[in-house]
Amino acid sequence: MALPTQDIFLRSPYWVTIEETDLDFVLCDLRVWTGNLVNEPIEADIKLRSTALNGVTSFDLAEFARDFVEVTFAGTSESNAVFISYQLQKFTGGSIDPLPPLESKVYLTGFDGYGLFQDGANSQWYKQVMLSDSNITIYNDTSISIPVKQNLLTGYKLQQYAGSYGGTLTTFHTVAGLLPTENTTNMVKQVPTSNTGVYADRIIFEFNGQGDEHVNIAYAPCTKYGRILVYFVNKLGATQTITFNGKSDVKMKTESNDYKRNIIQNNGTYDITRHQRHVLNKNGSINLQINSGWISEEENDTIIELMLSEQVWIDVDAARLGRGWVPKTSSTWTIPVNIKSDETLIKNKLNDKLINYTFTFEAAYDWINTVR
Repeated sequence: MALPTQDIFLRSPYWVTIEETDLDFVLCDLRVWTGNLVNEPIEADIKLRSTALNGVTSFDLAEFARDFVEVTFAGTSESNAVFISYQLQKFTGGSIDPLPPLESKVYLTGFDGYGLFQDGANSQWYKQVMLSDSNITIYNDTSISIPVKQNLLTGYKLQQYAGSYGGTLTTFHTVAGLLPTENTTNMVKQVPTSNTGVYADRIIFEFNGQGDEHVNIAYAPCTKYGRILVYFVNKLGATQTITFNGKSDVKMKTESNDYKRNIIQNNGTYDITRHQRHVLNKNGSINLQINSGWISEEENDTIIELMLSEQVWIDVDAARLGRGWVPKTSSTWTIPVNIKSDETLIKNKLNDKLINYTFTFEAAYDWINTVR
Protein backbone atom coordinates (compact mmCIF):
# COMPACT_ATOMS: atom_id res chain seq x y z
CA MET A 1 0.00 0.00 0.00
CA ALA A 2 1.42 3.39 -1.00
CA LEU A 3 1.82 6.11 1.58
CA PRO A 4 -0.86 8.84 1.61
CA THR A 5 0.08 11.73 -0.65
CA GLN A 6 -1.85 14.37 1.32
CA ASP A 7 -1.08 15.66 4.81
CA ILE A 8 -3.52 17.51 7.07
CA PHE A 9 -3.02 19.58 10.22
CA LEU A 10 -5.26 18.46 13.05
CA ARG A 11 -5.28 21.61 15.19
CA SER A 12 -7.18 23.36 12.39
CA PRO A 13 -10.39 22.15 10.70
CA TYR A 14 -10.11 19.91 7.67
CA TRP A 15 -13.36 20.16 5.74
CA VAL A 16 -14.73 17.45 3.48
CA THR A 17 -17.48 18.90 1.26
CA ILE A 18 -19.93 16.81 -0.75
CA GLU A 19 -22.25 18.20 -3.41
CA GLU A 20 -24.83 16.03 -5.19
CA THR A 21 -28.21 16.61 -6.83
CA ASP A 22 -31.07 15.92 -4.37
CA LEU A 23 -28.53 15.00 -1.65
CA ASP A 24 -30.26 14.20 1.67
CA PHE A 25 -27.34 13.22 3.90
CA VAL A 26 -23.91 11.57 3.89
CA LEU A 27 -22.54 8.81 6.11
CA CYS A 28 -18.80 8.69 6.74
CA ASP A 29 -16.77 5.78 8.12
CA LEU A 30 -13.67 7.31 9.73
CA ARG A 31 -10.63 5.25 10.73
CA VAL A 32 -7.61 6.66 12.57
CA TRP A 33 -4.59 4.58 13.63
CA THR A 34 -0.91 4.61 14.46
CA GLY A 35 1.82 2.14 13.58
CA ASN A 36 2.07 0.46 10.17
CA LEU A 37 -0.10 1.68 7.31
CA VAL A 38 -1.32 -1.85 6.60
CA ASN A 39 -2.75 -2.15 10.11
CA GLU A 40 -5.86 -0.19 9.21
CA PRO A 41 -8.77 -1.03 11.55
CA ILE A 42 -11.40 -3.28 10.04
CA GLU A 43 -14.25 -1.44 11.74
CA ALA A 44 -14.67 2.31 11.63
CA ASP A 45 -13.53 4.13 14.77
CA ILE A 46 -16.11 6.88 14.24
CA LYS A 47 -19.28 6.98 12.14
CA LEU A 48 -20.45 10.44 11.09
CA ARG A 49 -23.70 11.62 9.57
CA SER A 50 -24.04 15.03 7.96
CA THR A 51 -27.35 16.37 6.65
CA ALA A 52 -27.34 18.25 3.35
CA LEU A 53 -28.82 21.65 2.62
CA ASN A 54 -29.58 22.47 -1.00
CA GLY A 55 -27.58 19.43 -2.07
CA VAL A 56 -24.40 20.36 -0.17
CA THR A 57 -22.96 19.17 3.14
CA SER A 58 -19.59 19.42 4.94
CA PHE A 59 -17.93 17.93 7.99
CA ASP A 60 -14.64 18.45 9.79
CA LEU A 61 -12.41 15.37 10.10
CA ALA A 62 -9.60 16.98 12.09
CA GLU A 63 -11.46 17.45 15.36
CA PHE A 64 -12.12 13.70 15.56
CA ALA A 65 -8.75 12.50 14.30
CA ARG A 66 -6.77 14.66 16.74
CA ASP A 67 -8.15 12.65 19.67
CA PHE A 68 -5.94 9.78 18.50
CA VAL A 69 -2.69 11.78 18.53
CA GLU A 70 -0.45 11.19 21.55
CA VAL A 71 2.43 13.66 21.50
CA THR A 72 5.47 12.16 23.23
CA PHE A 73 9.08 13.13 23.73
CA ALA A 74 11.75 11.30 25.69
CA GLY A 75 14.93 13.05 24.65
CA THR A 76 14.47 12.06 21.02
CA SER A 77 11.87 13.60 18.72
CA GLU A 78 8.85 11.55 17.68
CA SER A 79 6.74 11.99 14.54
CA ASN A 80 3.43 12.36 16.43
CA ALA A 81 1.53 11.42 13.26
CA VAL A 82 -1.56 9.32 12.56
CA PHE A 83 -2.94 7.64 9.46
CA ILE A 84 -6.51 8.52 8.51
CA SER A 85 -8.94 6.94 6.08
CA TYR A 86 -12.51 7.87 5.36
CA GLN A 87 -15.21 6.43 3.10
CA LEU A 88 -18.47 8.15 2.15
CA GLN A 89 -21.97 6.92 1.42
CA LYS A 90 -24.34 9.38 -0.27
CA PHE A 91 -28.12 9.20 0.16
CA THR A 92 -30.29 11.10 -2.31
CA GLY A 93 -33.94 11.64 -3.22
CA GLY A 94 -35.35 10.15 -0.03
CA SER A 95 -33.86 6.72 -0.75
CA ILE A 96 -32.84 4.50 2.15
CA ASP A 97 -30.08 2.94 0.02
CA PRO A 98 -26.75 4.69 -0.63
CA LEU A 99 -26.06 6.11 -4.07
CA PRO A 100 -24.01 3.55 -6.04
CA PRO A 101 -21.17 2.98 -6.49
CA LEU A 102 -19.68 3.11 -2.99
CA GLU A 103 -17.11 5.90 -2.74
CA SER A 104 -13.44 4.85 -2.65
CA LYS A 105 -11.49 5.27 0.58
CA VAL A 106 -9.41 8.40 0.93
CA TYR A 107 -6.11 8.13 2.85
CA LEU A 108 -4.42 10.99 4.69
CA THR A 109 -1.55 11.54 7.12
CA GLY A 110 -2.44 13.73 10.09
CA PHE A 111 0.06 15.88 12.00
CA ASP A 112 -0.54 17.78 15.23
CA GLY A 113 -0.06 21.12 13.50
CA TYR A 114 -2.25 24.00 12.34
CA GLY A 115 -2.88 26.39 9.49
CA LEU A 116 -3.08 30.16 9.86
CA PHE A 117 -6.18 32.26 9.25
CA GLN A 118 -4.58 33.85 6.20
CA ASP A 119 -3.84 30.39 4.76
CA GLY A 120 -7.56 29.73 4.27
CA ALA A 121 -9.38 26.44 4.69
CA ASN A 122 -7.56 23.08 4.46
CA SER A 123 -4.14 24.71 4.25
CA GLN A 124 -1.22 22.64 2.93
CA TRP A 125 2.52 22.86 3.55
CA TYR A 126 4.43 23.29 0.31
CA LYS A 127 7.82 21.94 1.43
CA GLN A 128 9.24 18.69 2.77
CA VAL A 129 11.40 20.30 5.47
CA MET A 130 9.07 20.89 8.41
CA LEU A 131 10.39 24.28 9.50
CA SER A 132 8.75 27.62 8.75
CA ASP A 133 12.14 29.27 8.26
CA SER A 134 15.07 27.87 6.30
CA ASN A 135 17.52 29.97 8.38
CA ILE A 136 18.15 28.97 12.00
CA THR A 137 20.53 30.08 14.74
CA ILE A 138 21.96 27.67 17.29
CA TYR A 139 24.60 27.87 19.99
CA ASN A 140 28.21 27.49 18.93
CA ASP A 141 29.42 23.86 18.66
CA THR A 142 25.91 22.53 19.27
CA SER A 143 24.13 19.90 17.21
CA ILE A 144 20.36 19.79 16.84
CA SER A 145 18.00 17.90 14.53
CA ILE A 146 16.06 19.18 11.51
CA PRO A 147 12.60 17.59 10.97
CA VAL A 148 11.90 16.43 7.41
CA LYS A 149 9.00 14.44 5.97
CA GLN A 150 10.46 11.09 5.04
CA ASN A 151 8.09 9.83 2.32
CA LEU A 152 10.13 11.43 -0.52
CA LEU A 153 13.50 11.87 1.24
CA THR A 154 16.32 10.01 -0.53
CA GLY A 155 19.36 11.60 1.13
CA TYR A 156 21.05 14.70 2.49
CA LYS A 157 24.42 16.47 2.52
CA LEU A 158 26.11 18.35 5.37
CA GLN A 159 28.11 21.28 4.06
CA GLN A 160 30.55 23.71 5.61
CA TYR A 161 32.07 26.96 4.41
CA ALA A 162 35.66 26.67 3.31
CA GLY A 163 37.39 29.56 5.03
CA SER A 164 35.27 32.56 6.04
CA TYR A 165 31.49 32.52 6.38
CA GLY A 166 29.82 33.08 3.02
CA GLY A 167 32.65 31.51 1.02
CA THR A 168 32.57 28.28 -0.93
CA LEU A 169 30.48 25.47 0.52
CA THR A 170 32.03 22.00 0.59
CA THR A 171 30.29 18.73 1.48
CA PHE A 172 31.84 16.81 4.36
CA HIS A 173 29.14 14.18 4.96
CA THR A 174 26.68 12.52 2.58
CA VAL A 175 23.79 10.15 3.27
CA ALA A 176 22.09 8.51 0.26
CA GLY A 177 19.71 5.67 -0.55
CA LEU A 178 17.05 6.49 2.03
CA LEU A 179 13.72 4.75 1.47
CA PRO A 180 10.27 5.66 2.82
CA THR A 181 8.86 3.68 5.71
CA GLU A 182 5.17 3.06 6.28
CA ASN A 183 4.97 3.59 10.03
CA THR A 184 3.67 6.69 11.83
CA THR A 185 6.70 6.71 14.14
CA ASN A 186 8.89 7.46 11.10
CA MET A 187 6.75 9.94 9.17
CA VAL A 188 9.22 12.65 10.18
CA LYS A 189 12.97 12.02 10.07
CA GLN A 190 15.18 14.08 12.37
CA VAL A 191 18.43 14.90 10.55
CA PRO A 192 21.39 15.92 12.78
CA THR A 193 23.26 19.12 11.93
CA SER A 194 26.68 17.61 12.63
CA ASN A 195 28.72 14.48 12.03
CA THR A 196 31.76 13.23 13.98
CA GLY A 197 32.22 16.61 15.67
CA VAL A 198 31.99 18.70 12.48
CA TYR A 199 29.11 21.20 12.41
CA ALA A 200 27.26 22.02 9.20
CA ASP A 201 26.63 25.54 7.92
CA ARG A 202 24.08 24.23 5.42
CA ILE A 203 22.13 21.00 4.92
CA ILE A 204 20.94 20.02 1.44
CA PHE A 205 17.97 17.65 1.40
CA GLU A 206 17.33 15.53 -1.70
CA PHE A 207 13.91 14.16 -2.64
CA ASN A 208 12.46 11.73 -5.12
CA GLY A 209 10.69 13.55 -7.95
CA GLN A 210 11.15 17.11 -6.76
CA GLY A 211 13.81 19.73 -6.18
CA ASP A 212 16.28 19.93 -3.32
CA GLU A 213 15.60 21.97 -0.20
CA HIS A 214 18.14 23.46 2.19
CA VAL A 215 18.50 24.86 5.70
CA ASN A 216 21.14 27.45 6.56
CA ILE A 217 22.63 27.35 10.07
CA ALA A 218 24.21 30.29 11.87
CA TYR A 219 26.11 29.81 15.12
CA ALA A 220 25.79 32.21 18.05
CA PRO A 221 29.07 32.97 19.84
CA CYS A 222 29.87 31.50 23.25
CA THR A 223 28.52 33.34 26.28
CA LYS A 224 29.08 32.95 29.99
CA TYR A 225 25.54 31.59 30.30
CA GLY A 226 26.08 28.58 28.03
CA ARG A 227 23.05 27.19 26.23
CA ILE A 228 19.67 25.65 27.01
CA LEU A 229 17.90 23.40 24.50
CA VAL A 230 14.16 23.95 24.11
CA TYR A 231 12.05 21.45 22.17
CA PHE A 232 8.54 22.23 20.99
CA VAL A 233 5.92 20.97 18.54
CA ASN A 234 5.79 23.59 15.80
CA LYS A 235 2.92 24.68 13.53
CA LEU A 236 3.62 21.75 11.19
CA GLY A 237 3.28 19.18 13.97
CA ALA A 238 7.01 18.36 14.05
CA THR A 239 9.28 18.56 17.09
CA GLN A 240 11.65 21.48 16.56
CA THR A 241 14.72 22.40 18.60
CA ILE A 242 15.89 25.92 19.41
CA THR A 243 18.75 27.06 21.63
CA PHE A 244 18.61 29.84 24.19
CA ASN A 245 21.94 31.21 25.37
CA GLY A 246 20.98 34.17 27.51
CA LYS A 247 20.65 34.62 31.27
CA SER A 248 18.30 32.28 33.12
CA ASP A 249 16.70 32.37 36.57
CA VAL A 250 14.93 29.68 38.58
CA LYS A 251 12.00 30.40 40.90
CA MET A 252 9.86 28.21 43.15
CA LYS A 253 6.13 28.90 43.42
CA THR A 254 3.91 27.21 46.03
CA GLU A 255 0.16 26.80 46.35
CA SER A 256 -1.94 25.44 49.22
CA ASN A 257 -5.29 25.42 50.99
CA ASP A 258 -5.68 26.25 54.67
CA TYR A 259 -8.36 26.34 57.33
CA LYS A 260 -8.70 27.36 60.97
CA ARG A 261 -9.06 24.27 63.12
CA ASN A 262 -10.16 23.70 66.69
CA ILE A 263 -7.16 22.94 68.93
CA ILE A 264 -8.96 23.18 72.30
CA GLN A 265 -8.49 20.14 74.52
CA ASN A 266 -11.10 18.66 76.86
CA ASN A 267 -10.26 20.97 79.76
CA GLY A 268 -10.42 24.16 77.70
CA THR A 269 -6.67 24.49 77.34
CA TYR A 270 -4.69 24.21 74.09
CA ASP A 271 -1.18 23.42 72.99
CA ILE A 272 0.54 26.62 71.83
CA THR A 273 2.87 24.59 69.55
CA ARG A 274 -0.03 23.35 67.40
CA HIS A 275 -1.11 25.14 64.21
CA GLN A 276 -4.48 26.86 64.57
CA ARG A 277 -4.28 27.80 60.89
CA HIS A 278 -3.63 24.42 59.31
CA VAL A 279 -2.20 24.03 55.80
CA LEU A 280 -3.54 21.37 53.44
CA ASN A 281 -2.38 20.09 50.06
CA LYS A 282 0.66 22.31 49.82
CA ASN A 283 2.63 21.79 46.66
CA GLY A 284 4.95 23.70 44.43
CA SER A 285 6.21 24.14 40.89
CA ILE A 286 9.41 25.43 39.38
CA ASN A 287 9.50 28.45 37.08
CA LEU A 288 12.39 29.06 34.73
CA GLN A 289 12.92 32.44 33.08
CA ILE A 290 15.22 32.26 30.04
CA ASN A 291 16.58 34.87 27.66
CA SER A 292 17.00 33.76 24.07
CA GLY A 293 20.20 35.69 23.47
CA TRP A 294 20.62 37.71 20.27
CA ILE A 295 18.70 36.23 17.33
CA SER A 296 17.84 37.40 13.82
CA GLU A 297 14.57 39.05 12.89
CA GLU A 298 13.92 36.20 10.43
CA GLU A 299 13.35 33.86 13.39
CA ASN A 300 10.30 35.74 14.67
CA ASP A 301 8.02 33.11 13.12
CA THR A 302 9.76 30.46 15.23
CA ILE A 303 9.23 32.55 18.38
CA ILE A 304 5.52 32.89 17.58
CA GLU A 305 5.23 29.13 17.00
CA LEU A 306 6.92 28.48 20.34
CA MET A 307 4.36 30.70 22.07
CA LEU A 308 1.50 28.85 20.36
CA SER A 309 2.87 25.37 21.03
CA GLU A 310 0.96 23.11 23.41
CA GLN A 311 3.89 20.73 23.92
CA VAL A 312 7.26 22.10 25.14
CA TRP A 313 10.25 20.47 26.83
CA ILE A 314 13.54 21.83 28.20
CA ASP A 315 16.91 20.21 28.79
CA VAL A 316 17.83 21.23 32.33
CA ASP A 317 21.49 21.35 33.34
CA ALA A 318 21.96 20.72 37.04
CA ALA A 319 25.32 22.51 37.09
CA ARG A 320 23.62 25.77 36.07
CA LEU A 321 20.10 25.50 37.39
CA GLY A 322 20.47 23.69 40.69
CA ARG A 323 20.15 20.07 41.76
CA GLY A 324 16.50 20.46 42.69
CA TRP A 325 15.52 20.26 39.06
CA VAL A 326 17.09 16.94 38.24
CA PRO A 327 17.87 13.60 39.88
CA LYS A 328 21.11 13.82 41.83
CA THR A 329 22.50 10.95 39.76
CA SER A 330 22.19 12.93 36.52
CA SER A 331 23.67 16.16 35.16
CA THR A 332 20.86 16.83 32.67
CA TRP A 333 17.21 15.97 32.50
CA THR A 334 14.49 16.66 29.93
CA ILE A 335 11.37 18.01 31.59
CA PRO A 336 7.92 18.98 30.24
CA VAL A 337 7.07 22.65 30.69
CA ASN A 338 4.29 25.10 29.88
CA ILE A 339 4.90 28.62 28.64
CA LYS A 340 3.64 31.20 31.12
CA SER A 341 4.53 34.20 28.94
CA ASP A 342 1.12 34.97 27.44
CA GLU A 343 2.15 38.22 25.75
CA THR A 344 5.43 39.09 24.03
CA LEU A 345 6.35 42.10 21.93
CA ILE A 346 7.51 40.88 18.52
CA LYS A 347 10.73 42.77 17.87
CA ASN A 348 12.44 44.00 14.71
CA LYS A 349 15.81 45.46 13.76
CA LEU A 350 14.39 48.90 12.94
CA ASN A 351 12.93 49.49 16.39
CA ASP A 352 15.04 47.27 18.60
CA LYS A 353 18.41 46.97 16.83
CA LEU A 354 19.38 43.77 18.68
CA ILE A 355 16.63 41.21 19.26
CA ASN A 356 16.34 39.21 22.49
CA TYR A 357 13.28 37.46 23.90
CA THR A 358 12.51 36.52 27.49
CA PHE A 359 10.19 33.63 28.30
CA THR A 360 8.93 32.17 31.54
CA PHE A 361 8.42 28.41 31.58
CA GLU A 362 6.69 26.48 34.36
CA ALA A 363 7.35 22.81 35.02
CA ALA A 364 4.28 20.86 33.86
CA TYR A 365 4.09 18.76 37.02
CA ASP A 366 3.75 19.15 40.77
CA TRP A 367 6.98 19.30 42.76
CA ILE A 368 5.59 16.80 45.28
CA ASN A 369 4.45 13.66 43.47
CA THR A 370 0.64 13.56 43.29
CA VAL A 371 0.29 10.98 40.50
CA ARG A 372 -2.31 8.43 41.61
